[in-house]
This record gives sequence, structure tokens and C-alpha cells, in this order.
Amino acid sequence: ATGDLHAHDGSPRCDALHEALVDAGRAADLVLLAGDLTLHGTARQADLLAGICARFDVPVIAVLGNHDERRDGSGAVAGALRAAGITVLEGNAIELEVGGLRVGLAGAMGAFGGFEGVTIEGISEQRRRAISRRAALQAAALHDGLQAIAGCDVRIALMHYSPTTDTLRGEPRAIWGYLGSELLAEPIRRHRPDAVVHAHAHSGSFRGSIGSVPVYNVSAEVLHGRVGMLELPAAAYSEVE
Repeated sequence: ATGDLHAHDGSPRCDALHEALVDAGRAADLVLLAGDLTLHGTARQADLLAGICARFDVPVIAVLGNHDERRDGSGAVAGALRAAGITVLEGNAIELEVGGLRVGLAGAMGAFGGFEGVTIEGISEQRRRAISRRAALQAAALHDGLQAIAGCDVRIALMHYSPTTDTLRGEPRAIWGYLGSELLAEPIRRHRPDAVVHAHAHSGSFRGSIGSVPVYNVSAEVLHGRVGMLELPAAAYSEVE
């Protein structure tokens, strides 16, 4: 799993991660991409990443991030990735047969908005309400997705924004409100998946939890350019250089 790749022409990070992603695709049963896959949200940039993922022999599951909406809209990025055989989850879920197990993934971009004691300052009430509405819609989509995969042997929630402040530690507290929302935690508490995977917090912490559920921040920055390898349901961790 990884995220915040920000793929674009001549990207040092994309070049450095190229072989690591290919190695991960050979070693893993699934590859998870946790959003901000492109720098400016263009189909061209999505094609760069899709070209790497086309070399994988395993399913690739992705959610989009805020950067993926920037220029051409999320539809352009999602379309380019889907054309390459990548599954893009946008508030929905998928079930896969992996090693004799039914693996379910519920995916959504998620949203920012803040946490108890950590709010976004200096915005209008109208803007605050709009942010809250989007976070509530994303949380509801995550709930529906997790409910749909309730019968799976392994259940994973995949998103871009963080559902907990645990994995934001290392980031300036003043920007935590822009990095995730506490509303995303409610469906996690209710459905208790085996793992939550997100990105977006470049200077955050790798691991946190919501109750007994492990939460992993797999931002490429947090992983120092590596790709995280999670073994579920035991949730062992290693890295691919």
C-alpha cells in the first residue's frame, strides 16, 4: 500500500517508486493506492501511474485524493485508471477472492473537517456547513461500503483523508482540521474492519488506531519513498525498497 505519489512527468518520487511498486506487485496479493495519485489531476498524469500498474499480476485498488480533482476533475483520473484495469472505489466496495479468502474493500476519498478539539479556524459558517456536509456524505458512503462487505473474511477500509488524529502526529496541529475528519471514524467503530489504510498526512505517523482497529498512514512521505507491505489479518508490516 502507498499513497501521495503525485505522479507527473519527470517526478523524482514517481521514478524512485517505480521499481518498488513493481516489486510490491510481484510480492503482494493486492496493491492499494490511497489517493493523491497525480499532481494536478490530469488524465496524462494518471496514465503514468497506470503504466506502472499495468505490469502487476495482482489486483490494484485505488481511491482518489484532493490532487486528483484539481484540473480535469476526478472523472478524468478515475477513467484513465479504470481503462488500465485499476479498480477505483468512490464510495463503494468490492469483494475479491485472494488465497482462498474473501477479501472486502470499502473505499472513499473521505474528507477533511477536523476532530474534537481541533477545528478549522477563519472560515465562514456557510463554508463550515459545506465541509461538514461533505464529510457526512463520505462517512455515510464508507458505512454503506463496510456494511456491504460485512461477510468477508478480511475487511479493509481504504481512504485518502485520515479518520484519526493518531496518524496526524508529526504534522502541525494547526492544520489537522484539513487532514481528516472525526466523522470518518464512526463507521470504523461500528463495523470494525481488519485495517484502515489512508494517506494525505505527509509528515504524520505511520500507525494509529480507532479502538482495536489498526489505522495505517501509507503516505509515500511517511514511508520514506518505500511501499508498505501489510499482512492481514495479522497486520504484520514490512517495506519494499
